[in-house]
Amino acid sequence: MVTITDVSRRAGVSRSTVSRVVAGNGYVSETNRKAIEAAIVELGYRPNTLAQALRSNRSNVIGAVFVDVGTPYFANMTYGVQRAIRSAGKALMVSSGYADQDEEARAVIELIDHSCDGIILYLERPMRADVAELLRRSGIPVVSIGHKPGPVSRGQVMLDNFGGARAAMRHLLELGHRNIVHLSGQADYGDTIARRDGMVAALAEFGMDMGDLHIVGGEFHQNFGYSATLDLLDQQRVFTAIFAGDDDIAAGVLLALRERGVRVPEDVSVIGFDDAFHARHMWPPLTTVRQPMDTIGEAAARLLLELLARPDSGPLEAVIDTELVVRSSVAAPAMHREDA
Repeated sequence: MVTITDVSRRAGVSRSTVSRVVAGNGYVSETNRKAIEAAIVELGYRPNTLAQALRSNRSNVIGAVFVDVGTPYFANMTYGVQRAIRSAGKALMVSSGYADQDEEARAVIELIDHSCDGIILYLERPMRADVAELLRRSGIPVVSIGHKPGPVSRGQVMLDNFGGARAAMRHLLELGHRNIVHLSGQADYGDTIARRDGMVAALAEFGMDMGDLHIVGGEFHQNFGYSATLDLLDQQRVFTAIFAGDDDIAAGVLLALRERGVRVPEDVSVIGFDDAFHARHMWPPLTTVRQPMDTIGEAAARLLLELLARPDSGPLEAVIDTELVVRSSVAAPAMHREDA
């Protein structure tokens, strides 16, 4: 097994110099650094991360709990976290909470048991009191993503869901839409609540309120968008636009409309929220609100790294902006096009 002594001999430097390069701290001349890096590659040296962790009292592992890492939404967020922590020499341990309080609790406890240096949480349910107490006792710094910080969070990253939904609704209203359907995700989710507040603000600008909007509640899933749209058509509901709670719902909407021969945007406009990868590849390409999930994850990781570097800092906060992306799925309603 190759040791740090073997590397120091090959590079012609002291063991302490090699240790500084491996640990990523302390000054080492560029010449010595290149020699050490070359020796590490030639010899195939792998540092003993367990021994390093014991000496530094750090595991060099960052934990994260997201709603469902199997979805593109949270996969992109995970990518952002990893991108930020890799340069700091940290590994990532990530788990799903599935918007279930007990599953979220189990995932958090697992991260505590693995002695993670810090934890990033995106939870949809209130944290159980016993789990919050475990986190307090552990002393592990926590950064929350979402509209409400956790009970032990010292950092928070928020997406401007309010501003994004307001911009999307305002876009529809400015084009002349008044018969608008909103297909909402889970009503008690923080994102859903913030987006409804944004829609209320936009409606108020036009002398309207939520009573002027037809809302159908469901889940952030394309199957809901598909079935809810078919129901609206079967009920002969009059509407000129559908504001989908996210792009997955919008995908189901577009499929249902296409199957029933309803033209988009000539007959009905469709707008989403997320700007997921497939949004621009739908037909027609989807007008939506862009939320940069990788940027959200990266921002949370950077706040956590700052808390680790400066334990007395906090509370820290970051707000990530959204952007309305106008594509081909939205147009003025037919009556306004005729008047023009």
